[in-house]
Amino acid sequence: MPKPLVVGNGSLLVNLDMNESIRDMYFPHIGNENHVNGRHCRIGVKVDGKNLGLVSLIGDDWSHKLGYQNDRLVTDTYYRNDRLEIELRLNECVHPHENIFIRKIAITNTDTIDVDMKLLFSHDIALYENPNGDTAIYDPALRSIIHYKDSRYFLISGSPYFDQYEVGQKGTDESGAIRSGELNMNSIQVGAVNSLISFSQQLAAGETKIIHYWIAVGKTFFEVKRLNELVLDATPEKIMSEAGQHSYSWVNKEKYDFYDLPTKVGDLFKHSLLIMRSQIDNGGAIIAANDSDILERFNMDSYSYMWPRDSAYIAMALDITRYSGTVQKFFEYCQGLIHENGYFLQKYNPTGTLASGWMPWLTPEGKIQLPIQEDSTALIIVALWNHYKMTRSIENIDPAYHSLIIPAAEFMIKYRDPSTGLPKPSYNLWEEKRAVHSYTCSTVYAGLICAAKFATMYGDTDLAESYNKAALEIKEGIENHLYDKELGRFLRSINPRDETVDASLYAVSQFGVLPHDDTRMVSTMKSIESILSVKTKVGGIARFYKDKYQEVSQYDPEIVPGNPWFICTLWVAEWHIQMAKSIGDLQKAREMILWATDRATETGMLAEQLNPFDGSPLSVSPLTWAHATFVLTVMAFVEKARSLE
Repeated sequence: MPKPLVVGNGSLLVNLDMNESIRDMYFPHIGNENHVNGRHCRIGVKVDGKNLGLVSLIGDDWSHKLGYQNDRLVTDTYYRNDRLEIELRLNECVHPHENIFIRKIAITNTDTIDVDMKLLFSHDIALYENPNGDTAIYDPALRSIIHYKDSRYFLISGSPYFDQYEVGQKGTDESGAIRSGELNMNSIQVGAVNSLISFSQQLAAGETKIIHYWIAVGKTFFEVKRLNELVLDATPEKIMSEAGQHSYSWVNKEKYDFYDLPTKVGDLFKHSLLIMRSQIDNGGAIIAANDSDILERFNMDSYSYMWPRDSAYIAMALDITRYSGTVQKFFEYCQGLIHENGYFLQKYNPTGTLASGWMPWLTPEGKIQLPIQEDSTALIIVALWNHYKMTRSIENIDPAYHSLIIPAAEFMIKYRDPSTGLPKPSYNLWEEKRAVHSYTCSTVYAGLICAAKFATMYGDTDLAESYNKAALEIKEGIENHLYDKELGRFLRSINPRDETVDASLYAVSQFGVLPHDDTRMVSTMKSIESILSVKTKVGGIARFYKDKYQEVSQYDPEIVPGNPWFICTLWVAEWHIQMAKSIGDLQKAREMILWATDRATETGMLAEQLNPFDGSPLSVSPLTWAHATFVLTVMAFVEKARSLE
């Protein structure tokens, strides 16, 4: 179940599912560690009165409407249970500077009689992602539940104070304890533990009452005690107001021009900026996605890593929207990651250490190979030049010039086949095939052009000449070896040859190897649209022909060449924007932007891909790269439209 609701502050990130269960809770880094990790911290309601002793977990038989407050990273969700005659309205957020997750729950009795009710919360927490050795206690002085181990403390409290609690062994049926509506008041448990709390309220017919609930997270007891006192002293309402105002001010610091695009496009644009920020660690790491549900499909691994490829695109989206301060931290983070030989490996942890990977150091024949996708190295240099263009701050570039830019450029000019001038084989951007790819070659061309610009800026004319010369040799190699005249389009790769139509072939014009209106580029893009369009009511563009990743069922590839991806569909939109010579020529791109807008979830999330038959999100959600691509495409559309007016 992709996560429709996410709130965070760069240190604490909380994901909630459609039933208001907390499913992920990351601290102290975004993406690391996940102390809930896909388990369920549920909400239940018990009503005594006409429906004597009736208890329901949210999700059992509740209707709902999910969303966010406008331009705020504060949820706004509504639930109703007809049997209980109860309505709930929930707002949730994480404070922008303090590691506090806070909920406001407005409870309305829509019955014609007075009722006694209980609101219950369960907490299935495993600190450091490992339940061994945890302790959970009820602290009578703080009137709070505290889960702790080593330097991880989770304090759970509320206002008014909860009146029942239960601390027990993990493995017992937490939902069963909620359904009983009565907690046993056990105050301590060690090992694999869980906890529950309940708030009792009397509600007259038609009456609404408000409960606040919060989880304070820290590395010491004294830290969570301070946070708890902060909420009580400032009041929960003020804490939530501060959080909402901060995100509103952050996303509205610039006045964006959306030309004549519908309001819903501008709303998703700004929401995308907020979602992107929620996925960025305060230490600089830009995380691909934080959604534990992928563990079941990804061999018990996740997307909670920094992929240089994804992060470069996200950095460019943030720079173009004038959030360069956040981007600067990312490039500082990258300087400590690049290999001494000048390349980035597949992915990295938020802490700056090497992450898990599946690219081998040996070929099937036993020969040594570099386990890299070279586009990741090139794209970081492209993104860094984009960062400089937006900031015009040489001081920001100085630390990276010798530690990052030159090593990467030297690697890119040396890691080439002298017979073709092209980069040697590496894995493609989809991390599936090792070959000499059109996409990779195009990004390396752009990376070297950008490196040459940096060298010129620093007066290193010999380096600039060397990088430009290598870039031109790669351009010539792309034209001579990767374009197939008989097919009338670019090949996906050579060594080995692969004729598969792939949406990433857009890179040949995206990164400036050829003009967008070059006849070879036009024929390639027409092939992408023709062959990769999903010919169901869902529509969109697939990654490549016969893509099997996250396949929902076997289908005719002529109708469904693969699941539609937001990124790939928006790439095609960007090409149409580049090709436009009149306002009317932008219609196709407009339709694709609206396609992406209309296929976001009701809470404004863009998943990695969609079910081609019902449009439901597949794989991780939200995917940070997808939101970045939406932002980049809208910006490109508006810029082109204004230039054509």
